Amino acid sequence: MHSIRSLHRGLKALEVLNDKKTITVADMARELELPRTTTYRILENLCVMGYLRRDEETNLYGLTIRVRNLAVGYNDEAWLSEIVQPLTVELSKSVIWPISIMTPRFANMSLRFTTDSSSPMAIDYYKKGTSLPILKTASGNVYLAYCCQKERELVISTLQQRAKNDEIDKYALANNLVAITNIINRVREQGFAVNLRSPRSHEPGKTSTIAVPIIRDGNFLASLAMRYIDSALSVADLRERYLPILLEYAKKMEMSFKQ
Repeated sequence: MHSIRSLHRGLKALEVLNDKKTITVADMARELELPRTTTYRILENLCVMGYLRRDEETNLYGLTIRVRNLAVGYNDEAWLSEIVQPLTVELSKSVIWPISIMTPRFANMSLRFTTDSSSPMAIDYYKKGTSLPILKTASGNVYLAYCCQKERELVISTLQQRAKNDEIDKYALANNLVAITNIINRVREQGFAVNLRSPRSHEPGKTSTIAVPIIRDGNFLASLAMRYIDSALSVADLRERYLPILLEYAKKMEMSFKQ
């Protein structure tokens, strides 16, 4: 257990310096609640490993650029598995309806995680990696509304090119810029998008989706979506009962980047 304790102390020292920027042995000893001699050995070992440097004149320790390497492995997948998935499962247990996380990939929206298999209200089952059209999905509409202007223009241009070879009008809406602008304005005004898959005849078993954006540093990161049976909920029900909790969990996911 000695090596585990040493590792813990070393990582704690890095965390302290990440906050303090520079520190003396005495101050670090107080932060770690360790003797100065033990603290000095920890700091000097980190210097030997290249993660810290000591100013010869002030004897202050500070982080080196090598510390950045520790964060290289923390990527989109890590965020999904460590933060998003547990919160998505928690949300699904609260609302019962299946919850999905969608991210843009090329000119489609890609399913990154879903609670379909554990939700008792799931009618359709989608697999991870399933691609869905941007223009015809709530998640895609949210993406277009909250991505940056240059990205939006590029996506629409790509969809327009695909529309030229589309025999079933899958991308036809891409050429209707007025309709796209209306979608974007409506989503921004509401803060969410709803994809009504069937006419409001409430056909048995037909499902629709409500989606809200997950934003990081002002940029669209992913959409948080909930599928539901058309006949069970109206848009008014969604606004009153489910939109607040969806926005709450989207905010929790956003805040995870600041912790």
